[in-house]
Amino acid sequence: MPIILASIRKDGLLLFAEPETLAMLTPLQVLTGVYLAGVLLPCLVTLLTITREQSLRFALLLLSRQAIAAIVFSLFLAWGGLLIS
Repeated sequence: MPIILASIRKDGLLLFAEPETLAMLTPLQVLTGVYLAGVLLPCLVTLLTITREQSLRFALLLLSRQAIAAIVFSLFLAWGGLLIS
């Protein structure tokens, strides 16, 4: 399962390598997208492991905290970058 999720993450990141996609996005948007893909998908692998070792409820609580933190930081990154530039 971790190999499958890692492949999905890499394929998702490859979408940013498409010329049409990159032409529509600013470097800050690409950075934000790569950050979210890099942070959220490994959480799914961790979720599966924690679910096996603890419980689904505990794993979902941790996942929701991680997702919220990643989204908040991504918004900070995107908006902060706009303010700086």
